[in-house]
Amino acid sequence: MMESKVPIHVISLLRSGRREAIAKVLTDHGAAFRIEEAVDAQALTEVELNAAYGDNAARRRYGRSMTAAEVACFMSHRSVWRTIADTGRAAVILEDDAILEPAFFASVLRANEFELSGSADIVLLGRSKLRRAASRWTYFNEPLRQVSSVAGLRIGVPFKQWTSGAVGYWISAQAARQALAYTDGPIDALLDDWPWHRDHGGARVLELRPYAVWEDFERLPSSIEWERKARIRSRTWMHEAALWPLRLVRTAARWSAIALHQIFSPNKAGRARHE
Repeated sequence: MMESKVPIHVISLLRSGRREAIAKVLTDHGAAFRIEEAVDAQALTEVELNAAYGDNAARRRYGRSMTAAEVACFMSHRSVWRTIADTGRAAVILEDDAILEPAFFASVLRANEFELSGSADIVLLGRSKLRRAASRWTYFNEPLRQVSSVAGLRIGVPFKQWTSGAVGYWISAQAARQALAYTDGPIDALLDDWPWHRDHGGARVLELRPYAVWEDFERLPSSIEWERKARIRSRTWMHEAALWPLRLVRTAARWSAIALHQIFSPNKAGRARHE
């Protein structure tokens, strides 16, 4: 049995039938967790939805209206932020379709929250719609800038942040309080719009590498994703093929920037010797 320093909140929709499986995994590892009831979009009345949602701002940002499920998702996570803010302790938030790596229990749950909160407000522990088999290519194609080891975790800021899911993330108590403040009022952004949290709320959003949490999206399809796809035009295979040369150039440019940073930014030991 492990000694967990970090509490876990599992957001779960009662009718999903998923909570028993993840609860068993966490219990078998001796992790401290609680199941948090997700807001059910199907149970929201039109009056409740209109009161909770700001359509004009959402349409300006995304060019479309948010789905009821997307609004309910944000409401669910915001409710957990209130709990974390009240307890005053950093925590991990998981969705109930999360698959957990051994490193999640061995490293993430043992991370010192005071050390980690000095560098990050939110640490993304995984990414939605990413297969484990494709992770190495993702790490190569999407490298992190200025990677550092903090509280035993290898974290950094990616060159590009986007709506990459919220299957699992660490959040400090202070960040939860800040998020409650900058999201006060109608919801007009996607919960997993991390650039919005960064630019609108000033949140320091970092990523963990390698990922310690995966979404079981192939076996457990998401209702949010189906509704989201219905409102977004998919790229054709020709469009995707045309983007590959640009992506390769972009990847090369990113690794070049990392190499230049390492060359022209001496490490601490080097600076100490110089001084």
